[in-house]
Amino acid sequence: MNTRLAPYLRVILPLILQVVFFQYVSVGGGWWYLGFHLLGILLLPLQRSGLSILLFSAVFGAAIDFTCHGGGLFMSSAVLMGLFIPIVNRLLAPREGYEVSDQPTISLMGSRWFLVRTFLLLFIHNTWMFSIEAGRWDLLLLAWGKATASTLLTTVIFALTLLLTQRKTRSR
Repeated sequence: MNTRLAPYLRVILPLILQVVFFQYVSVGGGWWYLGFHLLGILLLPLQRSGLSILLFSAVFGAAIDFTCHGGGLFMSSAVLMGLFIPIVNRLLAPREGYEVSDQPTISLMGSRWFLVRTFLLLFIHNTWMFSIEAGRWDLLLLAWGKATASTLLTTVIFALTLLLTQRKTRSR
């Protein structure tokens, strides 16, 4: 595959899969939301500016809102997650910092780094989304339980997806 095209395909393909296949998937009575488009946002290069991450997040969230009539719920959740990506990247940065060629994948950054980063960012996204979706204070604890369960399961699915689709190069 063309090496210049691969990073864009890696970001766009999860969005297409979400819109075509996973759009209305509800597993476990609503306890698991598989937001596969979020993998595309999580795989944006580490050297991207905060503004471009926010723009990508807004476009991805708006695309999901448009296709499943979310009313802005998915866009606001994706933008909040995009807002925290640079912060989490700085928190998890190695002592010597990131190299220009570093990509946020298991094969390049290691499984522990990927799992912690993915869990934190998905937890932010899902907590916001399920809290807004609950709409009432008395449903907030149930929403947070759903957000936690959804975050755990989606983190595992994302890790398995990357382990099955990427080849091993090096780890930090």
